[in-house]
Amino acid sequence: MLYFYNLFFIILHPLLFIFLKIRVFKKKEDNLRYLEKLGYPSIDLTQGVIWIHVASLGEMKSIHSIIKHYQKKGDIKFLITSVTLSSYEYFKIHFENQNTFHQYAPIDSPIIISRFLKKWKPKLSIFIESEIWPNMIIKTSKTCKLILLNCRISKNSFKRWKLFRKTFIKIMNNFDSILAQSDEVLNYLKYFNLQNVKLLGNIKFTNTKKNNLNIIKINNNNFSWAAMSIHNSEIDFIIETHIMMNKFKKNLTTFLIPRHLNKIEKIILKIKNKNLIYQKISDSKYIENLNGIVILDQFGMAEDIFSQVKFTFMGGSTIDHGGQNPIEPLKYGCDILTGKYIYNFSEIYNDLINKKIVTVVNNEKELANELIKKFDQKKTNTDKNLNLEFKTLSDEIFTKTTNFLDRYIY
Repeated sequence: MLYFYNLFFIILHPLLFIFLKIRVFKKKEDNLRYLEKLGYPSIDLTQGVIWIHVASLGEMKSIHSIIKHYQKKGDIKFLITSVTLSSYEYFKIHFENQNTFHQYAPIDSPIIISRFLKKWKPKLSIFIESEIWPNMIIKTSKTCKLILLNCRISKNSFKRWKLFRKTFIKIMNNFDSILAQSDEVLNYLKYFNLQNVKLLGNIKFTNTKKNNLNIIKINNNNFSWAAMSIHNSEIDFIIETHIMMNKFKKNLTTFLIPRHLNKIEKIILKIKNKNLIYQKISDSKYIENLNGIVILDQFGMAEDIFSQVKFTFMGGSTIDHGGQNPIEPLKYGCDILTGKYIYNFSEIYNDLINKKIVTVVNNEKELANELIKKFDQKKTNTDKNLNLEFKTLSDEIFTKTTNFLDRYIY
């Protein structure tokens, strides 16, 4: 399998430059730095760095507390690579300094990875979550020690890798250590008889930084709730839930946070067809006693909502998508509700359900009833208790992770 994988890249190698130029034209790549993905650095080289590789914004956020911890320790030089533009924006705001650099991740071509490693010469490499790129892993392991931190393998990925068992074992044995994020992932890895595996917990719980920007002003949020990361096929579900609740709770404000912003007009049409009042955040960021639906049609506003509402329903869970990560609203003390399709994050949800921090619902009626009950109880699980649960778990995982990494970094 690896032979054909590399043959594919060798054949396509002359076309990769053209491929990136097309993506630049479509504004999917940084027009000044796209050559970094071919292994050409855009900044002065600092060899002997600790290289941390993440995929996108979520993984970049997950290492926030860990990077900040080591930046305070002294003269440690970090090179952080990522794939997406949004992940770089986060880096620039939170991590960038004289000892912490960013480059866009090299494409997993054997020629490009060799070029990248020759130029940077990392002394330690740490890949985050599910970044299982064969050439990046195999070639890096020949240069320095290599750790897979917060390893995540979904149920579907496990099924696929079972078909290529020998290849997967060959790739994963290049890691000095694989740190699983959950018991579920640990069991998947044990299936392959890997010996270099350890369970520390999910480092996404350690990102406790809150962004209380207060860009959005909510007047009278007693009966407000948020529907987060709602997929297009779940819009009707949220609208119907709002209608059911509105029979019992007047001045009910539903904050609808779509997963994708490319179909806002269709969402508005659905709301209008039900004769509901609505407001777009792009039109006004002040919500006063709105008995209707507020549509967050701009990115970066969700945490402002979490800091002001008590209850959040996580989307992607009423359809066979697998759910969305609940950690962001959790760190603001929100009670979490979700549908039954949560297998993408079952390792997180199982623990939260057992602690009664998350409630699972099967349909619109159940969601409406649960929210009404929580409003009437004035939230029996107080913000203080939820925050304490979250902080205790966060501190435990953070300590285990940094103690482990210290043995490699120092």
